[in-house]
Amino acid sequence: MGFSTEQPKAETTSSTRIAAGLILGMACFAAVLTGGIFVGQTIGDAFSTLQTFAPVQMDPLR
Repeated sequence: MGFSTEQPKAETTSSTRIAAGLILGMACFAAVLTGGIFVGQTIGDAFSTLQTFAPVQMDPLR
């Protein structure tokens, strides 16, 4: 009975690809979360600065 050396190599390659895909997916997910938090804070800051202005200050010709 001869054993093939191709089978374990294929399994190792598949496991490596799965691990690399998981790591890449987690990194992308973390980047999306970080970007979402940053954008959410900047939009919140923009809204808070808009609320501090009185309508007369924004449009004096009114």
